[in-house]
Amino acid sequence: MTAKSTTVHLFEYAALKIALAFFHLLGLDRASALGGRLARYLGPKLGISKRARANIRRAMPDLPPAEVERILAAMWENLGRTIGEYAHLERFGHPGERHRIEVVGAGALRAMAAEGYGGVLVSGHFSNWELLPLVMRLEGLEGGEVYRHANNPFVNEWMVSLRRRATGGATQIPKGGAGARVIVRLMRENRFVAMLTDQKMNDGVEARLFGLRAMTAGAPAGLAVRYNVPVLPVGIERLEGARFRVTVYDPILANPEAEPFDEILRITQEINDFLEARIRARPHEWLWLHDRWSVKPWQRRRYGSEEDGSVE
Repeated sequence: MTAKSTTVHLFEYAALKIALAFFHLLGLDRASALGGRLARYLGPKLGISKRARANIRRAMPDLPPAEVERILAAMWENLGRTIGEYAHLERFGHPGERHRIEVVGAGALRAMAAEGYGGVLVSGHFSNWELLPLVMRLEGLEGGEVYRHANNPFVNEWMVSLRRRATGGATQIPKGGAGARVIVRLMRENRFVAMLTDQKMNDGVEARLFGLRAMTAGAPAGLAVRYNVPVLPVGIERLEGARFRVTVYDPILANPEAEPFDEILRITQEINDFLEARIRARPHEWLWLHDRWSVKPWQRRRYGSEEDGSVE
């Protein structure tokens, strides 16, 4: 790391800490509301909103322009609320705040844990996605969460520490080889691992999302096939303000008699189908800012692309 990049990272980190200190002083509900209002006003004016608009149109081409803008503005409001809520993430786990998170299907999770089983919880960047591993703690599930290393090392260290405190010490698993070894250990110990699988993974599995080719993480399906554990799809909805509903859906199970790679493809597609259904139901609560569907030149040569008509 150069001296210049270190200075930039420190400045970014200081700005983040100041903003979060301000949000902390406001209290959870006011921080969520103010963050939402600011982001709803500023977000659509930012250049990155061009990508979000393009993603919405590509996924749902029949939407009128006014509906695209409505979804975009509401997406930014949800994102702003989530940022404001970061200053209070630990509070969601306090007994006095338990009313803020309604968990549907928690009984099945507790039963699995009580019987000594583990599993892979999968979701996407819905509503406040940081609540997924926190719900694991609330329901007594032991394990960890997979995270993407932030570009800013100071921010990354702070985020890992915050998540660890909020989840009561859940194992923080970075993406990559070192993280993969941790996941294998947790699977062998019959623990639970939470993953967000809605971002593009260039070296992942080719699946479909909104009918478009989407390179997708194959890890959840691979774990299901190798360790015979269920994949548990989880939806997260914002009910009102800083209140949420987390729903655990029916598990996706691997067929031990099937060819392993075929099973990985099937399960990965089922996960994407689940994500698409949740996005269609509440498009304003998904983070449309990801570069989800673009392909690299080597992928275009290998697979073709929708744009040139060389794939179905």
